[in-house]
Amino acid sequence: MNFSNNLRKIRKSLKLSQADLAELVNISQRTISHYEKGDSEPELVIVCRLADAFSISVDQLLGYDANSDPDRFSELKNLTLEYYHKKKEAEYKLKNDFPI
Repeated sequence: MNFSNNLRKIRKSLKLSQADLAELVNISQRTISHYEKGDSEPELVIVCRLADAFSISVDQLLGYDANSDPDRFSELKNLTLEYYHKKKEAEYKLKNDFPI
């Protein structure tokens, strides 16, 4: 299950309207609607606020369970590390190519 479906399912199970949830996490109802339709994805800080509002973990909100899919966990870990190293490499290159 993906984030948008999880968000909708959890919100409805708690009998919250989109407006109620939006108020709890200090964003607009329209933004909640976009998240639930999969039109946009929240920044990490919003994911944390949503999980906190639901009193669940971020993993639960995202529908992720490392124990049920260890291969996917390994893949995500590798992608995260790859992204981190590429970002650091780009920052280093930028710093050295354009010193201030």
